[in-house]
Amino acid sequence: MKPTFTELLFASFKYEDYNPKHTKVLILNAMFFITIVINLLFMLINLFITQTYTLFFVNLFMFLLICYALYLLREEQKYTLASIIGILTLFTVFILVTLIKHGDKYSLIWTYFFVPYAIITMGAKRGFVISLIFISIILAICYTGINIWDEGRWDSETLFRISLAHFIMLYVIYAIQNSNEKANEKIEALREKEKIQLQLLEKLSITDTLTGLYNRRFFEEIFPRQIKRAHNQKLLLTFFTLDLDYFKQYNDTYGHQQGDLVLVQIADILKEVFNKSDDYTFRMGGEEFSGLFLDHDIDYIHAMIARIATTLKERNIEHKGNPKESVLTCSIGVYVQKPDSTLNHQEIYRLADEAMYQAKNNGRDQIVYV
Repeated sequence: MKPTFTELLFASFKYEDYNPKHTKVLILNAMFFITIVINLLFMLINLFITQTYTLFFVNLFMFLLICYALYLLREEQKYTLASIIGILTLFTVFILVTLIKHGDKYSLIWTYFFVPYAIITMGAKRGFVISLIFISIILAICYTGINIWDEGRWDSETLFRISLAHFIMLYVIYAIQNSNEKANEKIEALREKEKIQLQLLEKLSITDTLTGLYNRRFFEEIFPRQIKRAHNQKLLLTFFTLDLDYFKQYNDTYGHQQGDLVLVQIADILKEVFNKSDDYTFRMGGEEFSGLFLDHDIDYIHAMIARIATTLKERNIEHKGNPKESVLTCSIGVYVQKPDSTLNHQEIYRLADEAMYQAKNNGRDQIVYV
C-alpha cells in the first residue's frame, strides 16, 4: 500500500477492501514524510544559521533512520519493523533534544507528537505503555532542570503544566484509539460473519439441494470457462450426460422418497469418480446428471467414463422395474472435444445429450461417444 503525496496531503484515500491496518499504514506514511521534511529544514538551520552541530547530527541521525523506515514500509511492506524503527528513533531523538536544549525555545513541544504516534501505530495498550515510559523519562529529565534551565526560570509550576498536558494527551489519545479498536473488532467480526453468510448463499445458489452437486446455473457459468481453458492449455475437454434407466418405473415401484435416496447415491458415485479440483459434476434435473473434466490422455478419459457405470453396478441397487436386469443401470452419452474445436457449450451439451438418447434407443445400460 503506497499512498501518493496528494493523498497524504489532502488525507483522501481510496480503498478496494478496507481493514483497520490501512489507517495505521497511512498515518505511518504521513508521519514519516512530515518527519523527513522537518528534519531537512532543521538540518539546514542548525548547519548554516545557528551552527549547532550537535543538533545537526541528531537531526541527521533521525533523517537517515526515518528514510530507512519509510523504505521498509513502502517498498518491503514491513509495517511492524518500520513502526518499531520509527518509535525507537523518535524516543531516542526527543530525549536527546530535551537533554541538549534544556527546554529552551519551546523545544519540549516536539515531545507531544510521540504519544499519538506511538498509540496509533503500535495499538492502544502497547502504545500506552511505551508512551508512559517515554513521558516518565522526559519528566524526570525536566525535574532535574528546576531552577537551573532557562536561566533559572524553569520552575515547579512549569513542570507541573508540562506534566499535566502530557498525561491529559496520553489519556485522550488512548481513550480514542482504544474505543476505535474495540469498534473495529466488532465491525471485523460482523464482516467475517457476513462473508461466511455470502459464501453460503453463493454455494446454495450454484448447488443442487438434494445431491450437493452443482446445478444448471453453475453449469452455464463454468462450462464456457473450461472450454477456454482447454483451448489455452491444449487439453481434451470431456463432457458427458447420464440418465438412469427406467427411473420412472423405479419411483413407481419403490416410491419417490426411495428414488431421492438413489439420486443421492448416484451423486456420491460421481463425487467419488471425479474428485479432482477441476472436475465438475452436475444434476441437470430429475434423474439426469452430467460431468465435465479436462485431460490430455484419451485412455484415461475412457477409463473414467467406464468407471461410472462399473461403480453403479457394484453398488447393486435393486430395480425390479428394469426389464433387462434386476439392478439400477444408466445410459451415458459422451463428447470429447479437441483443443482446436470451435463448438460452444450449448452445442457440446446437445451432442452429448443426443449420444445419451442413442444409448437409450440402443437398449440402455451402455456408453455412446459422439
